[in-house]
Amino acid sequence: MKCQDDAALLKRYLENDRIYSFLASLNAEFDPVRVQVLGKENLLSLNETISINRGEENRRGVMLELVTEGSAMLSNGRNNRFVKGFQPAEYEHGTATNQ
Repeated sequence: MKCQDDAALLKRYLENDRIYSFLASLNAEFDPVRVQVLGKENLLSLNETISINRGEENRRGVMLELVTEGSAMLSNGRNNRFVKGFQPAEYEHGTATNQ
């Protein structure tokens, strides 16, 4: 009975060590994930910790795609307005002609 308890304790210790190593290797932008995981009363499993991190990474990826696309459109619009001698194209029957 003592060997089984010791084995379970060692397994939990090793998993906690992996969790701490994983959290320490995260970039600074994932500090909220560290706080969320370490703020729990009982430390989550490694799989749960990685799952939380991936969820945050996916959430940030979706948010960044929208911001990038909007800023690209904005910069494109600004560049065309202030180019000296630029004249907007006129569209006739599906073709663009500059005058």
